[in-house]
Amino acid sequence: MSSYSIEQGAEQIYHPKTREYFKEVLQSYVNGSYRSAVVMLYSVVMCDLIYKLKDLKELYDDETAKSILDKIEEEQKKNPTNPGSWEGVLIEEVKTRTLLLEPVDKISIDSLRQHRHLSAHPVLTQQDLLSTPNKETVRALIRNMLEGLLVKNPVMSKKVFTMFLEDLEQHKNFFSDDLSLENYIESRYLKNTNEQMINAIFKDLWGITFNCTSDPCRLNRDINYRTLKILYKRYKASLLKYIEENSISFNKFKEDEESILIRLTEFFGNNPELYSFVESHNQTKLKAKIDKEWKFKVRSPFLRESMEKHFDYLIKNIHWTEHSYYEEKFYESYILNKAEMDLLYNWALENDCTDKYYDLLIEQFIHSGNFDTANYNFRDFIKPNLKQFNREQFLALFDGINRNRQCHGHKYAKVNNTEIKAHSDLILGSDFDYKGNYPNVQFIESKEK
Repeated sequence: MSSYSIEQGAEQIYHPKTREYFKEVLQSYVNGSYRSAVVMLYSVVMCDLIYKLKDLKELYDDETAKSILDKIEEEQKKNPTNPGSWEGVLIEEVKTRTLLLEPVDKISIDSLRQHRHLSAHPVLTQQDLLSTPNKETVRALIRNMLEGLLVKNPVMSKKVFTMFLEDLEQHKNFFSDDLSLENYIESRYLKNTNEQMINAIFKDLWGITFNCTSDPCRLNRDINYRTLKILYKRYKASLLKYIEENSISFNKFKEDEESILIRLTEFFGNNPELYSFVESHNQTKLKAKIDKEWKFKVRSPFLRESMEKHFDYLIKNIHWTEHSYYEEKFYESYILNKAEMDLLYNWALENDCTDKYYDLLIEQFIHSGNFDTANYNFRDFIKPNLKQFNREQFLALFDGINRNRQCHGHKYAKVNNTEIKAHSDLILGSDFDYKGNYPNVQFIESKEK
């Protein structure tokens, strides 16, 4: 197991001035001047807290940071010759009013302050008036301050969420894909952010995404939802533990709002493990809403045993046929849109069941309810995927075209069928008896081309 490198940690220090001051700490430590290293480390920590509060005030107009700095300035004026008084106030204010320090970091900074006092102030009752900490203690103090404070982004105030939302709102049209959005929030907010802050942002973001119907929430629901997905993907392990321990907060959602229910079912579809934290009475309400519309059913694999079972459910239930004395009639309960196709394809890919996905697309096409729909469904479901179909799927496709007049009787049918045949010949063989097996399926003869 590799040991922690103080030198590498020093390179990650957030504020450039702090990074410059820290060189003296490192030099003292390397030279064996452990008392000096502790005293300087404490001074560096005090400076870093001030720098970060100033950044919050100047860059983000953070009211909490402003009030803390004002309080420190007042304390300095009252006790100009006693820095210990304002330093204590600074530490306490940061500990209680910001999220910059996690609980263990608060203990670490108190320990550093005690060691600094022992190293800087004589104790008359001891033989050695100044305490000299050992190398291991100093190393631990340095590491704790690096990891717990110095490398962290200053955006840790309890007011950060409001600023975070405003930033997302202002830039919501800048990010055409989730990767660019992720890179932005990583650089501006998430870099070196602690777990406590991530948990707080995620919980609040869940609330405004899934449990808020105000105009600002409605207008910004998409960018907030995309950000929620990014956070869960990046911090899944820690957030899952947090959600398990705080499940009440994640049982609050408005299932009556369509824009919310679309995203909520999709989020559970992407992360079915979260559905287990939904209380039974909320599950009952949610299922009742999902059962009413296919746009919700499509996004709800978490209601099935597996993703394969979900595709089986869609294939079986999203279409139906009626048999009469004269003909067999085909109907679709619902036609997938582009976003749903992309979502289902990604799920099929992740769960190794892409054949089920293509089976569903074929069913969508061969159950077309009229001529125009058949042509559109060919364009959307069949044509882009002809290279992916296997033997059984081509046979099912031609059988469906043969049986459904809407698929074989419209004016573009020959053109479409000929395009299918160009690919199916590679799988079925050029000598395959199309006419004998599927008499209603017609192609453009070579002399007609």
